[in-house]
Amino acid sequence: MRVLRLIGALAVIAAGPAFAEPAVSVVGNEFRITRADGSVAAGEGLVGAVLSVAIGEGPVHDIRIDAVETDPDDPEITLYGLSYRDPASGAWADLCEPDPKGRRRGFPLPGAWAATGEYRPDAPGFVLTCTSGAQGKCVRFGYKPWKDGVNGVPMRELYQACTRMVRADYCGDGIGTTRNGMPIDVYDRFGIQKEDKDAPLSFEAGWGPDGAVCVARVRVPENTSLDALLHSCPRKLAGRTGADCSAERALTLPGVLIRNKS
Repeated sequence: MRVLRLIGALAVIAAGPAFAEPAVSVVGNEFRITRADGSVAAGEGLVGAVLSVAIGEGPVHDIRIDAVETDPDDPEITLYGLSYRDPASGAWADLCEPDPKGRRRGFPLPGAWAATGEYRPDAPGFVLTCTSGAQGKCVRFGYKPWKDGVNGVPMRELYQACTRMVRADYCGDGIGTTRNGMPIDVYDRFGIQKEDKDAPLSFEAGWGPDGAVCVARVRVPENTSLDALLHSCPRKLAGRTGADCSAERALTLPGVLIRNKS
């Protein structure tokens, strides 16, 4: 998984469509590039464009848009084929690792991610995420942070809870404890994602925007344990681990937006 912070002035080089002094913005999860004459390019009109982007405080890198398509599972999501130029060899390579379906796609989201795993959509700039990563998966699960909330709960909070869950970031401190390829079943009280009752998985935890609210069992015992979690975040999980956490109890705990099995 690669998640890149795009900051500063973004220049589109005339390696495909020609843009003069463009302004790059993100609407939903779609690139919009406004030319100097005020016209806007989006969608397939961006294929071949190259963005010169600053990644964190590091050097500028070239990111090329190779393909633009509507997500086959959700017409509200735009997916991009993205590649980056190796600064040493000049060769282009896929930016994204394959997702569970073998697709190498990514997309932008406005804002930034803090080191603690907090999504800050109002921060300057935007991020790129891949469909193979937690941030991309949660958008495609239906938790689109740019959408309105449901039953008074901001969609941004559901999205944040989902990213904590996918990464097994129990303490909500940005430290993930999952492992690639681990099967999970995510479901919520709003019906955006529904429980697969036939999945041969066991209840793991109830989740909110700040991490797990209760944990019945850890996903990857080699990476952490219930005892380790109680040591790392005792105020959050004291009295809410093991037998003190069940799928039924999680529904009664304040702050639980999402539950999962693994």
